[in-house]
Amino acid sequence: MFFLPNRTFKKQTILSKIILGIFFFYVAGCTTFDFRNLFSGYIRYEKEAGGIWVRLPLKEVDHLPVIYLSLDKDREPLRFLIDTGAFVSFLSEDHVPENSPKRVLSASFPGGSVQSVRRTIRNDLFIGGIRPFESVEFYSHVFPKELRVDGILGMNAFLGSVIVLDLPDRISIWRSSTASPAPGFLEENLFPMFLKSGQPSAVLLRPPGTRKESWILDTGAEYSVLDWDTIKSDHSTEYVEGKEATVFNFGGGRLKAKIRTLRPFCPVFVKNDSEGIGFCTPELEVFPGGIPPDALHSDHRRGIVGILGRNWMENYRILLDTKRSLIGIVGKESVLRNE
Repeated sequence: MFFLPNRTFKKQTILSKIILGIFFFYVAGCTTFDFRNLFSGYIRYEKEAGGIWVRLPLKEVDHLPVIYLSLDKDREPLRFLIDTGAFVSFLSEDHVPENSPKRVLSASFPGGSVQSVRRTIRNDLFIGGIRPFESVEFYSHVFPKELRVDGILGMNAFLGSVIVLDLPDRISIWRSSTASPAPGFLEENLFPMFLKSGQPSAVLLRPPGTRKESWILDTGAEYSVLDWDTIKSDHSTEYVEGKEATVFNFGGGRLKAKIRTLRPFCPVFVKNDSEGIGFCTPELEVFPGGIPPDALHSDHRRGIVGILGRNWMENYRILLDTKRSLIGIVGKESVLRNE
């Protein structure tokens, strides 16, 4: 999911650039039973040289990557959408106390904008008796009925962490007391990560084009997105027109368009001025537009042209190392050693 930040206010003080977020919607195999696993599934701990992986299961709710987390160890789990397309996190207003601090949230998104007072809260999150996320700040929100979740975990929940997204099955957290790099990703598969208004983006080329482009990795988007008007000056992008699709924006509105299928889709992720590695899929369905205008720019240093949604990300294991500002990409055939 994706929307463009305007400004956020705390009482009368401006907090700039909070969000760029919603659109489109200790041994290997060691497990212990906990009644909360009836909701969340089993947690796995896998020791590796330099640290340990904490593997957290995801569930598909209306094809969305959802994790069941509790606001307290003894409370019933809630459904949280994993959404790297949102910089801040959101929680249903029913779970945010009335006397919580208030801020004005101001943001634009495809098809509209929002400016309203929101209650905020900081809370740890628990699963199966452990605490994988600490002191996450949430903004209260009323979710549209089409989005059957209680909250959204945005990128602010992952800052300072090293995670691997293995959609649609799980999210893994790497913990190392020695700050060792996460295993499983060769140096050649690591690329610079740029946080554009808080969202993880990478620079890539789309052959035969030679212009560098910035794309965001968004687990909240079902489809990938490409803005044809922004890219048209580089080279002609051929596509096959497909079915009509509907996506929901942050305000509960709907956007409709005919999907365009790229065959094949072979982006080259840029490591530096002279190196890059290509990742090829036979085809990719993209939604033709919908990115907020203020986020778009053909210059990769000034804006984005596209979004890599779940229909691309589910083909790979994706590392988001916010400590070293790196994105890692390996194929699903690169099976974890302990599985």
